[in-house]
Amino acid sequence: MINTLLSLVAVTSFGLSPLNLQAMQEKIALPNKNLVSEIPPIYPQINIEELKAMLHAQAPDLHEAVINKVATALKCTSTYKVNRNNILSVIDYSLPSNQKRLWIFDLAQKKLLFNTYVSHGIKSGTLLTNNFSNKYNSKASSIGVYKTDKAYYGREGLSLRLNGLERNFNDNAMNRSIVMHGGWYLDEGFIKRYGRPGRSWGCPAVPLTLYQPIINTIKNESIIVVYYPSDEWFSKSKFLTCDKPKSATALSSISSPVGTEEHRDDVFFAQVSKGGEDKPILVMPATQYEKIFHAQAPLGRMLRRQIAKEEYIALNNQEINQIINNSQGIQALYFVIPTLRMVRGYYETEMKIVNLGTIKSINSTSDNNGKVKSYTVSFNGNSSVRVQSTDRFIRWLGL
Repeated sequence: MINTLLSLVAVTSFGLSPLNLQAMQEKIALPNKNLVSEIPPIYPQINIEELKAMLHAQAPDLHEAVINKVATALKCTSTYKVNRNNILSVIDYSLPSNQKRLWIFDLAQKKLLFNTYVSHGIKSGTLLTNNFSNKYNSKASSIGVYKTDKAYYGREGLSLRLNGLERNFNDNAMNRSIVMHGGWYLDEGFIKRYGRPGRSWGCPAVPLTLYQPIINTIKNESIIVVYYPSDEWFSKSKFLTCDKPKSATALSSISSPVGTEEHRDDVFFAQVSKGGEDKPILVMPATQYEKIFHAQAPLGRMLRRQIAKEEYIALNNQEINQIINNSQGIQALYFVIPTLRMVRGYYETEMKIVNLGTIKSINSTSDNNGKVKSYTVSFNGNSSVRVQSTDRFIRWLGL
């Protein structure tokens, strides 16, 4: 028995195949069926220096600091006996979102499979990612080590559940419904046109052209390392400190992130019979917006759903004032509302144009201080509707 155990130690020391070791393990005859074998379960071992060399060779744009942390994290998954397959994904949130900051590797074949764009949460920043949260309804991304779960079809089509492995950093991911899915606002043409991709509600969304092969490649127990140069993560992550004393990495407290509340412009709703978010909102196609205002369409006021593959922008007070006497601008306006449809058992939001009539004119109504509070939109046929501003958060507005 002792000789057999010594042989097993020798096998693992020289990195021989886990399959050979498993065969040897099966031949061990325990004298008492109630005894538990002291041989630990077999988990993929990794040669750290070989891993770093492969990452350098296959992904020359991946920074040295990221490679070092990824190598440590992968080493620690073995230390903590995390079952995983041979696929490794790396997200570098220290890079701006208009750069390709997702890499996917096959560790067995030692090659790069994908390098593409990935979104961050709408509360994590605009172009740069600088705020992270593990809290419910934070709409922010979470850093740390994840293990992929099963793929499924949801409201975003094919999606992938992510299991956050790090307490206080990302272990609420599953309950927060943080999943990988596709997003039309991650396609390269969108990024080149608007300067950056759109943002999710915390999910790492990827381009629609790639999301299916990516999800089918990394599903079912692959590791994802979501990197950001956070001193707190560096010092308190168990996957970055597995070779340090436990007292040095105690999770006694994780500081709450400082929010970066984004300024929201007023947008305008029509005062019709329905209330809440069902009130029609005044919008303009992004193409027309750029022609009329000679400015790039603001993603912060872009609808989160396209209409007939066209992006639309909700107008603010200043923009409406500019087009009051511009017939071309008035004719480019539409009212839209969100509607729900059932897709694969999930309710999906889509935007629908509401035909209130052809707009003839727009007149403003000011308060005693001269500040415009609302507008009256008149249509051909003598009907009209009052539109009023709001700066509240709207779930289907803003990328």
